[in-house]
Amino acid sequence: MQDEIIIIGAGIGGLTLARALEQKEIHFQLYEQADSFEALGYGIQVSPNVVRVLRELGVEKQLENISHLCLGFELRSFNSDKVLAKWKLDNDIPYYQCRRADLHQLLFNSIQDKNRIHFSRRLESYEEKDDRLSLYWQDSEPTAAKALIAADGVHSIVRRSLFPQHQAQYAGYAAFRAILPFQDKYRPLLAKATVWMGENHHVVVYPNGNQQQGKSWLNLVLVVKDRNWNEQGWTIPADKKAVARDFANKSALLKEILEDTIASPEPCFKWGLFIHQPLPYWSQGKVTLLGDAAHPMLPFQAQGAAMAIEDAYVLAKYLASERDIEKAFVKYQQARIKRTTKVQQVSRNNADIFHASGAKAAIRNFALGLVSATMPNLLNKKTAWIYDYDLMSS
Repeated sequence: MQDEIIIIGAGIGGLTLARALEQKEIHFQLYEQADSFEALGYGIQVSPNVVRVLRELGVEKQLENISHLCLGFELRSFNSDKVLAKWKLDNDIPYYQCRRADLHQLLFNSIQDKNRIHFSRRLESYEEKDDRLSLYWQDSEPTAAKALIAADGVHSIVRRSLFPQHQAQYAGYAAFRAILPFQDKYRPLLAKATVWMGENHHVVVYPNGNQQQGKSWLNLVLVVKDRNWNEQGWTIPADKKAVARDFANKSALLKEILEDTIASPEPCFKWGLFIHQPLPYWSQGKVTLLGDAAHPMLPFQAQGAAMAIEDAYVLAKYLASERDIEKAFVKYQQARIKRTTKVQQVSRNNADIFHASGAKAAIRNFALGLVSATMPNLLNKKTAWIYDYDLMSS
């Protein structure tokens, strides 16, 4: 059998790449270390830059069927519930909100040849020698590969091999995720993402799922400054009563949402947020990184999965147009690294904005209110370089 491109990791980035490669009739094999898909059902924001890619991959209609349409944003004070700013999006392309698990399933369903997807395969190491790339697995025989693309997430074994000295730094924040079945009393939150900002903590709430399809949820992300080190993982159970106490606020609706979270059988998970410095390069020989393996980022711009999807589309484009895989990897890296580094930095900066206190918070609130009341489109211009980005014409 002819050696094929090997993708490690069947998350959103890996599945998007598999869909893009299959669309271009490029052979691949996709390996996932889990026994089955275990994508959590929490929310994900699918901004217009991502919708453009999913449209090109032929799955926009399916995305619409699983999503809530977001028309704008509202920022509120944690201490008074006062509206600090609100504005409507002005994009021609939709902005969607859906469950991560549903998007994950959508991408898996879009792949025609499921025989190319393999579970329970954990990569232990790889070796590139004399123009030959060999992959070594736990409990399996070695595999020869045409190339290796690591979409294996924030704990990427391939990134550790390329950069053994790279260490993440605890950012000083703990985050919590919860999800609730949507109820009529949450209707004021429809068609937008709502953010409550306070001293050293903030809450993001938005609907996801398609109300017309009878599948609708309310997603919560709660972030607080926490000097105590917290593990970098997605599935650490949290004490919901303690979370409600830590996020005590003056909003009647948010209070009710936190009470509903306590009463809900749905779990609440905690994880620590970590800063990863941008890497100097992603590709070496016949090996490259994609998504969180290449550029893990804080969640304060909601673009982590978005950048992985963009990566996948660009990488597939260069693999289709460039016969030399090493050259394709270099072109892919050159096309992507500046943009993802900038998004990483903006995400870090937003942490300070969301959690400002004292005079900084007062200045922030005054500026937001002034711009929102007089020139709301400036708030759209602030993110236009992200949302208006068109990979098809760039």
